[in-house]
Amino acid sequence: MIPKPIRKVKTEMAAEYAANPGSFRDPQNQVYEFPPKTSNSKPRILRGVSNCTLATFKRLLEEKFYKQFVDEKYVVSTSILPLDDSDAVPILSDGWGGVLEHEAIPFISYPYEWTFSMLKDAALLQLHIIEQALENGWTLKDATPFNVQFVGSRPIFIDISSFEPWFEGDPWVGYRQFCSMFLTPLMLRAHLGLDHLPIMRSYLDGIPPTEAIKFFNGLNRLKKGVLSHISFPAGVENSIAKRERDNAPAQQRIGRKQTKAMVIGLVQSISRLVKRLTTDIEHTDWSQYDKTHSYKKIDFDTKKAFVEKQVARKSRDIIWDIGCNTGIFSRICSQHCNRVVSIDGDHDAVEQLYLEKRKNGNSNILPLVMDLANLSPGQGWDGNERQAFDRRKKPDLVLCLAMIHHIRFSSNIPNLLFLRWLSSLKADVVLEFVSREDEMVVKLLTNKKEQYADYNLEQFISEANQFFTIEDRELLKGGKREIFFLSPR
Repeated sequence: MIPKPIRKVKTEMAAEYAANPGSFRDPQNQVYEFPPKTSNSKPRILRGVSNCTLATFKRLLEEKFYKQFVDEKYVVSTSILPLDDSDAVPILSDGWGGVLEHEAIPFISYPYEWTFSMLKDAALLQLHIIEQALENGWTLKDATPFNVQFVGSRPIFIDISSFEPWFEGDPWVGYRQFCSMFLTPLMLRAHLGLDHLPIMRSYLDGIPPTEAIKFFNGLNRLKKGVLSHISFPAGVENSIAKRERDNAPAQQRIGRKQTKAMVIGLVQSISRLVKRLTTDIEHTDWSQYDKTHSYKKIDFDTKKAFVEKQVARKSRDIIWDIGCNTGIFSRICSQHCNRVVSIDGDHDAVEQLYLEKRKNGNSNILPLVMDLANLSPGQGWDGNERQAFDRRKKPDLVLCLAMIHHIRFSSNIPNLLFLRWLSSLKADVVLEFVSREDEMVVKLLTNKKEQYADYNLEQFISEANQFFTIEDRELLKGGKREIFFLSPR
C-alpha cells in the first residue's frame, strides 16, 4: 500500500492530526500524531496498518516472549484501537486496515545525538530482541537505531510493525543495516577514537562497508570485527559493483539457506563483539565540572538555590538544560518536572551523565550530545524526515548557565541572535551572564584579536528586555556573574 501524502487534517470527529514526516518508508503502515485534547491529557501516537500487518500484530500479541518484552519495557506498549474510536476513524478513511495506539515517547532523539554507551545499549537491546524473536519463530525486518528511543536512560524499541514471522532458511535480513548503522559507528570510536556522531549525522541510512573500510588502514583492519563485518562485505559489494556497472545486466543473487541456529549464532557473535567494544572517558574542560568549576562553595550553593527556586515555581512537563556539563543542575530540575533534556557538546561529559543515570535506573533525564551553535537540523527527505532539535517538542523552561560567553566568543554568535532564538521557544529561561571581569572570560579573550565590545551587562539587559521580562536576578562571584530568571513577553 502506498502511504497517503503527509498532511494535517481537522474533522468534526478528531482534533487536528498529522502523519509523522519520518514514517513513510514502510508502505505497510504510517504513524500519526494527535495533540492533547485538553491541558491534562497526553498526545496520542497512532499507527495505521495494512490488513496484513494487523493480522501479524494480532498473532504477535499472543506470543509469550512479546508480552514479556512489553512487561519489561523493552518494547513500547501497543494496543489495537476500536474501529469507532474518534481518532481512528479518519485514519481508517485513508485506507488502512486497522489502527494501533502506542505509548507516547516523551521526547524524540536520534542516534547521531547519543553517546557511545547509549548507541551500544540500543544495539544490545536490538540484538536481544532479535535473538529472542528468532528463538520463538519470529524476526525483525529492520535493524535501524531509529527504531529505538530513550525514555530517560532506558532504551525502548518502538517499531512494532518490524516484527514478522521467521521462515526456515531465511537469513537475518537486517544484518547489513545493523552493521552500517550500529556496529560500524561503535567500532570507529572504540578502535580508532573517531567521533562517530558527525559521521552518523552525515550517513542517515548507515555507513556502507565500501566507505567504512576507508577508515581502517593497515593493521587497523585486524581489529576485532573489522575483517568479518566491514572488510569482507566491502569486498563483496565492490565485486558486485564491478560486475554490474554501466550496461551490464543485474544478476540475481541467491543466498544460501540458513538454519535458525546459524542466524541466532550470527546474532550472538555480534552481541559478544558489541559488549567488548569500549571507549575511555577522557578528562576535558567539562567532564569533571563538578570538581573543576570556578565557584567557591558559597557562590555555587547560591547558584543552585536560585535555580531550584525558579524551577520549583510551578510544575512543568519538559525542561531543557543546554550546556549541561555533567548534569548537576539537570538533577535539580528533574525533581520539579516530568522530563529533563540535557544537552552538551562535550561527548564525555554527557557520557558520564548517562552512565550515572543508567546505573541508578528510572531516570527522567535524557542526555544528548549536541553543540548549541550547531543544533541537529531537519534532515532526510524534504528536510523533515528527521526533525530539527528545536522543532520536536518545545520546553517549558530552558536552563542556560554560564555559556552565553562561549556562544559569543567561541561561536561568534551575537547575544541578540541567541536571545531571539531563546525567545522563539516561548519558554521561561534561567540564564547566567558571565561578565568580562570573570576569569573564564579573561581566559577566552586572552589570545583573541577581537575583544567583542558589545559584550557587557548593560547591553545584555537591554537586548534581553526586547524579548523577555526580567522576573528575578541575583549576583554571583562578587558581581562577576549574575543569574536571571526571564519570562517570555
